[in-house]
Amino acid sequence: MQSTFPSLSLLPLFVLTACAASAPPPNTPQAESALYQAKQTCLDTYQTRPGQVAANNMGKLMNCLARATQKYGRQAYGPYAPIYMEGASKGVEAAQHLREGLYTPDQFGSEIGLIQEQENSAIQQKKAQINAPLDPILQPVPANTTH
Repeated sequence: MQSTFPSLSLLPLFVLTACAASAPPPNTPQAESALYQAKQTCLDTYQTRPGQVAANNMGKLMNCLARATQKYGRQAYGPYAPIYMEGASKGVEAAQHLREGLYTPDQFGSEIGLIQEQENSAIQQKKAQINAPLDPILQPVPANTTH
């Protein structure tokens, strides 16, 4: 049986490195890259093998992903950041339910899928709001130059 101590002992090093880096400018590929790298570090730390996380590590993984989203999400997601931050918070809560035995692994997976669907729906609604034309009353009226 392999010990998880070597991968867990590297976690503080990853956290210190991530905290020492300056935040990239918002809504840029660098911001998205910083978020992706932080999330990948979480996955690398808590996966037992690619695509698999032990049930006892799921809460730690979801907390790590939520911290990464809080740290880099505003820059990477821009106006959509609150949606992703809420989803990350719900993921932490779902992992807590898994740890407490309130969810089976299948129920946890379904809950994560539902959270992602809710995020996608909220993002579509936000995009529609951002791209929606102003009401006619709110649109500027051209100045009348002929008196």
